Amino acid sequence: MAITHATSVVQQRGFAQESADSIALATAIGGTPAAQQLAALLGVSITEIDIDVGNVMVKVSINDFIATSEAISVR
Repeated sequence: MAITHATSVVQQRGFAQESADSIALATAIGGTPAAQQLAALLGVSITEIDIDVGNVMVKVSINDFIATSEAISVR
């Protein structure tokens, strides 16, 4: 049972990070509206978005997992 739980935790953490990475890229390309649309599609909550002179940072949460990602804005 411990292995099953550990595997589930790793999968959920990976999904949170992949979501944060995707949303950071969506923000860099399409701004906050694109980020919000993708977050809704993925079923995660955006807890923070920071867009500052060519750099984007997002923080997302799902269940008890929080992930952060950064991207360079092309806007």
